[in-house]
Amino acid sequence: MTGRLVLAGALTALPILALVGCFIRREARRKSLNTLIGTFLWGLAAALPAMAVVLLSSWVSIRSPWLAAGIAALAVTAAPEEILKLLVIRGYSARRPSFRDGRDGLVYGITAALGFGALENALYVVQGGWATAILRAVTAVPMNAATGAILGYSVALACVAPARRVPVLRGLCAAVLLHGAYDFSLIAAALAAQGSIPKTGSIIFPAVACAVLVGSVAWVLHTARCLRREQMSSPIATRSPSEG
Repeated sequence: MTGRLVLAGALTALPILALVGCFIRREARRKSLNTLIGTFLWGLAAALPAMAVVLLSSWVSIRSPWLAAGIAALAVTAAPEEILKLLVIRGYSARRPSFRDGRDGLVYGITAALGFGALENALYVVQGGWATAILRAVTAVPMNAATGAILGYSVALACVAPARRVPVLRGLCAAVLLHGAYDFSLIAAALAAQGSIPKTGSIIFPAVACAVLVGSVAWVLHTARCLRREQMSSPIATRSPSEG
């Protein structure tokens, strides 16, 4: 059992460290290490109430497989998880002096999401082993990071222009819908494999999940490149460190 837990911990950490190496490392040089660690830990803690929602939902029985998949994807997983991530970013990260612009929003949003996903990933790996770890490393981990980046960027927009609160709501809606579409597609694909819905779903829905994942990650990378070019060409408006 101990060996299995050690393996789960290692396989959980690898995709997260890889993502840090590919994206956050370059951006994090100008960030506060304490704030990055705090954001990660708060994200990790935020996973606990999300898990409680999932456990409570297991008592609910819905006959329609389509309705059950929709509720599980949106109401049980996507909405609670993205709201909790947003609370971490808005309630902790955005209140730190190092949170000033859109690039900060992306980095801290991804960090919160990786903290959130670390516990969730570990539980899946304990149950499914190394094959699950590899699958989630290229699917769930980057998807989680992408929605976190969307939330962080929306919070950054609102911080730069405090009168604009719409970006936060818009970012939350986008993150929930993307997360929900991704989860719904995976659940529907599993139902199709079981024969609960037409078998064609086992082909269509995985393709939809891949499209959502690729599109979300592409948006994050494109936004990061645009912000980097913008800052290199001319300074953009940043928030004063004294603002809370």
